[in-house]
Amino acid sequence: MEEVTKKLNPSDVDRKLHLPENCLKNLPRGQETFLKIKDEDGIVWTFRCKIPPGGHSRPVLYGEWLLFVRQKCLKVGDIIVIVFNKQKARAAADTSGDLFEIKVKKTRN
Repeated sequence: MEEVTKKLNPSDVDRKLHLPENCLKNLPRGQETFLKIKDEDGIVWTFRCKIPPGGHSRPVLYGEWLLFVRQKCLKVGDIIVIVFNKQKARAAADTSGDLFEIKVKKTRN
């Protein structure tokens, strides 16, 4: 399993989630795709993922992202962890299954 950790900033909470560049290797190739990501409660969310053209582009998640933010009461400073399960990826012919999981770590205020 591989994971990407991201501390949420104002843009992530108000608009869309900007992921680090280094996580591109875990995402399906192409300009835009739909990712099904299971949360800790077993709910599967559909996030649109846009990977801008160019060699050094940061992927962006949107679609149900803002609904996820509201449902989980996320705020600036909270941390999300997206886990990519390589074993499930090998078993599946594509990345349309439950290969991605998302976890939330709330900050204390």
